[in-house]
Amino acid sequence: MSERKYWLTSGFFTMMHRGIDFILGFIGFMLLVRILSPSDFGVWVLLITITAIIDMARNGFLQNGMIKFLVNQDVITRAKIQSAALWLNAALTAAFILLLLLLAAPAERLLNSPGLAEILRIYAYILPVLIIHTHNLVLMQATYDFKAYFYAGISKSLPLFLCILYFYFYPEALTLSTLAWIQNATFVLATLMSIYQVKSHFRVISGWHSEWAAQIFHFGKYVFGTNLISMLTNSLDKFLLGALLSPVQVALANTAGRVMNMVEIPVNSIASISYPKATEAYDRGRSNDVAVIYEKTVGMMLSITLPFWLLNLLFADYIILFIAGEEYLDAAPFLRIVALIALIKPLDRQAGVFLDAIGKPFYNMVMVFGTFLYGAVFSYVLIQHFGLLGAAYGLVLAVGITAVIKQIILQRFLPIQLGRALLAGITYYPELFRMIKSKLKGK
Repeated sequence: MSERKYWLTSGFFTMMHRGIDFILGFIGFMLLVRILSPSDFGVWVLLITITAIIDMARNGFLQNGMIKFLVNQDVITRAKIQSAALWLNAALTAAFILLLLLLAAPAERLLNSPGLAEILRIYAYILPVLIIHTHNLVLMQATYDFKAYFYAGISKSLPLFLCILYFYFYPEALTLSTLAWIQNATFVLATLMSIYQVKSHFRVISGWHSEWAAQIFHFGKYVFGTNLISMLTNSLDKFLLGALLSPVQVALANTAGRVMNMVEIPVNSIASISYPKATEAYDRGRSNDVAVIYEKTVGMMLSITLPFWLLNLLFADYIILFIAGEEYLDAAPFLRIVALIALIKPLDRQAGVFLDAIGKPFYNMVMVFGTFLYGAVFSYVLIQHFGLLGAAYGLVLAVGITAVIKQIILQRFLPIQLGRALLAGITYYPELFRMIKSKLKGK
């Protein structure tokens, strides 16, 4: 596949996957806030926050290391790497199941969220199935099969959306436990689809391949720590609001967070297709090429996130009113503050991704851990003084400090010039219009 075709094809299916997944999830959210009470919705937000933390941590443990080691390997070696990854995945999953079962009741009490323990236990039942699902999704990325990744993704989000749509017309039948079981069923469907999609790439060799298990473990432990702490940092506002205030405040913060998730679509899509290319270029000793990829992708992200920030700054009240209704209008000031992250996220996200790509995941993990620590302090203190808005101030302050420090560290290893990244962001607009025009013409 040519370089241009790789970026266009991979980018198209990745953006399609994240875009459709976001749209279905966003509309599903708009329906759920009208089906559930603010208190029940806050409890559901805490569940999906915890499940997202587990998912990101497990993906981090396997994804980057597995992709890194699968690139340019023969069939037998790939089978050994996959076998080792599955064993590690199973061990980590067993640990998560144990933690969920033991900590479900204490978490319910700590977060003032009746019903949380029951739905956490329901989620624990599906985790063994997700061993295969997680492995298959990583395998799709490692083999550059972003089309398969697209189909595997929507096979979960579409059925879940259709179920929520059904209960919108029969809301009295929907309880939190029913919703949790429905989510488990959609995970089963997604796993079956992923098995079908990777059947030509899935190869394992029985036994314990210690050499590959050790390499994946030692690389993945840093990314695991990074992802786990990063997700905890991003979720600090919800956990602290639940513990210090109530699930209703969690629901308000999540409403603004749903809008901010729009930033994650282009940012994560570009990051996911840039990581394999950056890894390949660095492994071949082309540091200058890695720096160019970094500048180009940061510019692409900024060209999308800048207009997003302006829209939220100007129209936050109307956005919240449209997506959640008058009950959630108190989330508008929160949204205006956290929208600043749209300008910080490209630098923060890509600096972390490229530290992993050049084999420096330890630096990334330390920085994310720092964000968690001072973010927790900032948020705790500021929530005490400003309530809901304090959580927004703490989050923006923590992410901003980390983005600056990450950039300084990355520039020690790569000849990056931020001016070129900003210029790329400006010049990307006409290129984007040309790409859209080309797609519409079918070229």
